[in-house]
Amino acid sequence: MKRTKCKTRSINRQEEHDAWILILPLIILMLLFTALPVLSNFVYSFTDWNGISKPEFVGLKNFIYMFHDERFFSSLKNLGVLILYIPFGVMIPVIIAAAMRDGFKGWRIYRGILYLPNILGPVLLGTLFAVILSQLGPVNEILKQLGFANADKFYLLGKTGSARNVMAFLFVIWMRLGFGCIYFLSAMSNIDPELYDAADVDGANWFQKFIHVTIPGISYALQFFTVLTFIEVFARMYGLIFTLTHGGPGYATYTLEYGIYTISFKGMQKGYASAWSVVLFLSCAVIALIQIHLVKKDEVK
Repeated sequence: MKRTKCKTRSINRQEEHDAWILILPLIILMLLFTALPVLSNFVYSFTDWNGISKPEFVGLKNFIYMFHDERFFSSLKNLGVLILYIPFGVMIPVIIAAAMRDGFKGWRIYRGILYLPNILGPVLLGTLFAVILSQLGPVNEILKQLGFANADKFYLLGKTGSARNVMAFLFVIWMRLGFGCIYFLSAMSNIDPELYDAADVDGANWFQKFIHVTIPGISYALQFFTVLTFIEVFARMYGLIFTLTHGGPGYATYTLEYGIYTISFKGMQKGYASAWSVVLFLSCAVIALIQIHLVKKDEVK
């Protein structure tokens, strides 16, 4: 009996030892390419550094200057507008997915068309819409042909409010529509069909089934997609902004991510850009922690 227990313990130790050997390369890579850069960024945020010369410690100077920088507050304001679009960016795909789930003629074709922006990517779409919405683009030309006298002044990307809203609509709603529809369709396939049958027996209409069956049935998917959208708004908009507006007009489409790029690579202020990166990192970390809290709360229920 003792021999069997010793043998079992020996096997367990060997398996644990083998497991550590297998994951050790991954741990080393994560430390080198994830943890170390993050820690280095925090260190550089307290320095004055241009990326070439020796960093000079300046304490909280970068953070103090950041909170007096017009670009920083413009970035926060623009992110606030983008966040207001997120509920639409989440619910529109859900509604379309729910309609597709019920089935209608040619829905597979529509699904492919809706997913096309996701395939093209932000750089190509930003370049495309920069041409389409330019002062000499097809939109203005069509308006001229229709007889609009002030068609030349219809330049959406040249005005602060319209440029910000065009950027928000393209990234938060239109570009993510296809992925959202397919993602939520997949989540809806896990809902028990008997729940819909029971709702039909009770005389529920489409909207009532959507609210009381579909939405609760995909709650985890909604949480994940919402958090993913938040993080992408904070940290994955550079490609679209660079090709569509270059952060303009003025700072109308400036974000923390785009500001980090311009300050670091154009202004050669690596230390100051690191301070912006710290704010961006902490923002994404808070969003992730909120999601973890919500998931644990649901599990307790």
